[in-house]
Amino acid sequence: MKGFKRFGFLLVCYGITLFAMPTQGFAQTGMTYDEYKLKLAEYQTRQANANKSLLECKTAADGLALEISGLDTEIGSQKSEVYALVGSDENGISDYIQELDRIEARLMGIRGLSDDALFEVRDEVDQIEARVKELKGDKRALLPASQLKLGSIDNLLSQIKSRMPRKRIRQYSVLKGDSLWRIAKKDEIYGDPYLWPRIYVENRSRINDPDLIYPNWVLNVPFGVDLNQHLVVRGETLSTIAAKVYKDITKWNRIYQANKSQILDPSLVFPAQVLDIPAN
Repeated sequence: MKGFKRFGFLLVCYGITLFAMPTQGFAQTGMTYDEYKLKLAEYQTRQANANKSLLECKTAADGLALEISGLDTEIGSQKSEVYALVGSDENGISDYIQELDRIEARLMGIRGLSDDALFEVRDEVDQIEARVKELKGDKRALLPASQLKLGSIDNLLSQIKSRMPRKRIRQYSVLKGDSLWRIAKKDEIYGDPYLWPRIYVENRSRINDPDLIYPNWVLNVPFGVDLNQHLVVRGETLSTIAAKVYKDITKWNRIYQANKSQILDPSLVFPAQVLDIPAN
């Protein structure tokens, strides 16, 4: 019984303490108890509204997550259809785009070269152009990203080719013991002694006898050929040249007719001859 009374007494004291505490706070802040209740009610209302807004946001977020999941599924399905159309997969398409990136970067570097340096990479440019043609025949070229890259590459190739010197002349000072054969054989010249007639033809105003050249003579050495020309190399015939430039072996006669002045026998063409190639 005493314990119960003691418990009741403590409970009353605790209640009084709770009642007294906010009163003390009101006094310190200059706020009455009624004002405190109004402010508390305001806070409670704001908290309830905030909880309601949070619940609405969570519901909207759950809805968006569900919608995004559906879109991801749809995108995945569309990707599979695209892969099937181009006969590839994600890795294959990535490899294709990366190759286009490398070609584009290389062409940007080539575009900045001087004319002399540009002439030295003319074969590489031709190889790049041939590779780009192959890449355009790939179904992956139909992808929008590929089309954008290929358009940029075509533009770069056009800029480079508009500046590309197809033929250049360098001067060579004849050394003791030199012959046209030995000069043509030098790695820094042609690397092929059978191309010596090319040096002879370019310097006919000075060389009367191709077997006689003298030290300290300065000879013009041609490199490359102009557009719509072809430099004959060992083993070539009019037929093989036609196959190379026209993709049609039967058009050899067109080359012959355009070069009758230097081709005595259509079955015989010689290394170092520069033939005019009529437009196809």
